Amino acid sequence: MKLTLRPEWRLWPFSSFLGLLDIKTGVIVALMFVLLNKVAGVYGLIAVVTGAGGSFAQLSLYIYSVVALLGFGWGLNAVKEEDPKHTLYFAHLYFADHVFSTSWTIFFAVIWWFQTPHDGSRQANSPAQTEIINGAIMAGQPLSEEERIEAAMKIWNHEKGMAATVIALGWLSKIYFILLVYSYATHLRKGSYRLLSRTRHTGGPSFSANHAYESLGLGDEEEGEIEDFYRTPSRTPNTGNSISSFADFVNAPPSRPRRVPPSSLSRGGVVSGEEDDNIFFDDDEMTYTSSSRGHSKFGTDESSSNTDEERTRV
Repeated sequence: MKLTLRPEWRLWPFSSFLGLLDIKTGVIVALMFVLLNKVAGVYGLIAVVTGAGGSFAQLSLYIYSVVALLGFGWGLNAVKEEDPKHTLYFAHLYFADHVFSTSWTIFFAVIWWFQTPHDGSRQANSPAQTEIINGAIMAGQPLSEEERIEAAMKIWNHEKGMAATVIALGWLSKIYFILLVYSYATHLRKGSYRLLSRTRHTGGPSFSANHAYESLGLGDEEEGEIEDFYRTPSRTPNTGNSISSFADFVNAPPSRPRRVPPSSLSRGGVVSGEEDDNIFFDDDEMTYTSSSRGHSKFGTDESSSNTDEERTRV
């Protein structure tokens, strides 16, 4: 049993990126932001290896970011090649990545908002940070513990709203990017991507058209029938050759002679019955007869002389 949504509940795929750019360009821009985010995992692993330390959650996030970096690189290649099947798989991968990233975001947000004290106490995670803290104490004005806590809470109350807004906007923007990738994959599967108003027609897709049948899930027999239906003939008739056209014209059978309808003189008995047997030809047939090689000049002269003799006898 296949579950489907009602037509009025289905989401209509996007046709452009923010109504301004090509949807493919928008997907590539979204992937650039994701790749930049995943590259941070590489620097996180370098920091852990060099002795910066970190929790198990941070280490797992860094490792996942490096692995996901390879997957998003493959997805970027599928998007550029306009492969409908792989682009749909990449959309599923992007959605799964958003689920994992959301879980880590919630985990770190709970720790930062509710478990980390915001009293301005200085915590050094490395000798370099200890040197920075000591330098700031020597350069700045010393504060008492009550003054330090009050100043730190004032800063935290001012920044926590902005931090929550940035996290929420980033989460919603990623939802939009996921829907954009799904829309792009839908247009590729339906073959409507080149018909969109914002699509750039700089060149055809590098993805072969034969692979489009695979994305539709057709069998081997149906796929063969489709290819046979759209296959063009290997040889076309040569209609532009003047020599072959002239040969066909010469070898064509002559048309049937056309008789002249009887006139009023023939009905009155003035013209004899011998004139009814006379054959008249069209102008085109006369031109063809005069240009034929079978008629010589001698034959033409003889026929004209016979005609003069008949007129004399009459």
